[in-house]
Amino acid sequence: MKPISDFEQFDKDNYYGGPLGVELSEDKTVFRTWSPTATGVYIRIYADGTGSNMIETLPMEKHWTGCWQVEILRSLEGCFYTYVYEFEHSKYFEAVDLYAKSCGVNGGRSAIVNMEKTNPFGWDDVKRPEIKHPCDAVIYECHIRDFSIDASGGVKLKYRGKYLGMAQDGLITDGVKVGLSHLKELGITHVQLMPIYDFVSVDESKPYDEQYNWGYDPKNYNCPEGSYSTDAENPAARVFELKTLVMELHKNGIGVIMDVVYNHTYYTEKSDFQLSFPYYYYRMCEDNTFSNGSGVGNEIASEHAMVRRYIVDSVLFWANEYKLDGFRFDLMAVLDCETVNMIREELSKLSPYVMMYGEGWSGGMCAIPDDKRCVKWNIGAFDRVGVFNDNFRDAIKGNTFDVYKRGYVGGNSDLAGFIKRGLAGSVKHSGVDGYDEAAWATEPHQTINYCEAHDNWTMYDKLIISCDDYSEEEIKSAHKLSLALVMLAQGIPFLQLGQDFMRSKPKPLVDESKPIHEHFDENSYKSCDFTNSIKWTDKAKNYDVFSYCRELVKLRRENKLFRLTTAEEIEKHLSFVDIEGNGAVCMKLQNDDKCIIVAVNPSREQAKLQLPEGNFCIRLTPDGKHHNFPLRNKCLSVPPISAVVLENVQTDVHAREELKRKHREDFLSNSEF
Repeated sequence: MKPISDFEQFDKDNYYGGPLGVELSEDKTVFRTWSPTATGVYIRIYADGTGSNMIETLPMEKHWTGCWQVEILRSLEGCFYTYVYEFEHSKYFEAVDLYAKSCGVNGGRSAIVNMEKTNPFGWDDVKRPEIKHPCDAVIYECHIRDFSIDASGGVKLKYRGKYLGMAQDGLITDGVKVGLSHLKELGITHVQLMPIYDFVSVDESKPYDEQYNWGYDPKNYNCPEGSYSTDAENPAARVFELKTLVMELHKNGIGVIMDVVYNHTYYTEKSDFQLSFPYYYYRMCEDNTFSNGSGVGNEIASEHAMVRRYIVDSVLFWANEYKLDGFRFDLMAVLDCETVNMIREELSKLSPYVMMYGEGWSGGMCAIPDDKRCVKWNIGAFDRVGVFNDNFRDAIKGNTFDVYKRGYVGGNSDLAGFIKRGLAGSVKHSGVDGYDEAAWATEPHQTINYCEAHDNWTMYDKLIISCDDYSEEEIKSAHKLSLALVMLAQGIPFLQLGQDFMRSKPKPLVDESKPIHEHFDENSYKSCDFTNSIKWTDKAKNYDVFSYCRELVKLRRENKLFRLTTAEEIEKHLSFVDIEGNGAVCMKLQNDDKCIIVAVNPSREQAKLQLPEGNFCIRLTPDGKHHNFPLRNKCLSVPPISAVVLENVQTDVHAREELKRKHREDFLSNSEF
């Protein structure tokens, strides 16, 4: 078996647009799979997800363009199955159904499930939360196990680290809200769940072992991961429990975004794609080796017609069956633009509120031209999709790949120009000269603004390592400043779980004599719970940081000026004004009704700002408070390592004088402002 020499012609001759997978009814079960070069395909029916319990093997009949089908005149609900593909009348490969909707333990056999029976009570009554525009979203990235595995989360032992553990509401630890209640209190609009499809690296048959992985190693794209279920051996349970989590989040007004990894599979030669149709689903090099644009051994050939169809079908299945509100694409630059645009088109037909964004880079060289790929710099070719803003990230925290390199919040004033670009949504803006590489977006909805995600150092750990001369209070101030920059920039803000209370990823049993960076875990994809789990007691410990972040979220959601939707609006309503201070930046947002000023000072010295005409009050201070009385002085002192937000006060003369009189004592006693 050799790779096909002309995929374009092959796809024209063999594209199949009919149903695939299992069709289940009360008196019939129909199986369909696509493998046009197979010389035979057989279905094996099993009683269980593992073990020697095969019920029967039946040949399938080839129909249409490469589709194999068998119809069994009884319901096989509750059974399991695989396909055996025959090639050249001599080679046989057993594989799962690529279109399976659930599976047995560890995904080795596909499951026949009545999906209507997996809907929790009230499922049909709960609708998707709605946002008017992507820039209205505030995204919060969560790992299912991290969220509730630690005892401090107050979740029952049975549910810790599971879908249902994250669905628990009303929990309190050390006097603060935790878990789902925390999400509501923070005020985010969307949760982004790290991989929840069936992945390879955790043994689902050993639920009581401490096993961990982020899940970027796909096996069954359309099946929920079993290690997050209370019963991995029950294929209906994992579906029901994931739907329960989605429903509980939706009931509380929180959308659910799924992290998807269509750029590669964990296995290559042994993958179910390769076994069902060798060399079709992966890009190949000229020497017939597998191209490795993912950096982990293979890359999916998304430009092939039936691969493209599979990815589109898979995304739409999740969006429809689980009522998901968005998709985050891992290494999106491995995918071709036509496929991504097709997904966007289909999701928009489903709902205008479904979000779509991804990483605008790959893990290596891809076997298709750059102008065909979803690379960040090619954003114009897939312009209705967001991309993670690594320029803004590195400006805020410092070079991601040089842990000792300080960022803007660590006092590196040389990065002020990049910060301006980020605050302006990374679109071209007349108020910023130079730093053109950071003005890559054409519209603000294309930029996902962040400084911390599951990858690389947390913001707190990066600060501890790079700012070794900072006090703990200065570290905290720098962390708050990083939150302010992400939350108040034009575009779409993104936070990692726990970032709002200074999450750290410490290594266990560290030798204190080792360099400081070895005390923390930069790549914790398979590290232990000690490193990855959320300790909810940290929220109580750093409640002032959480409160500050909550006020930022509130400020953003209450003010449309922080959520401008076009580059034209940003040019019209956003400007930068002079501020005296090393590296300080001042952004002015103004429309017919309101003027907001954001003054940012990364220095350890005060900055000075001459206020424009108008009556301004302090909307947000470094301690998360606000004052509703007008400022008398026209010169504002911005404290070291901080952001201050001012808002004009629209009052008549009488009301203004009354405010001054009422709050004069408070105002005069506030020496800092």
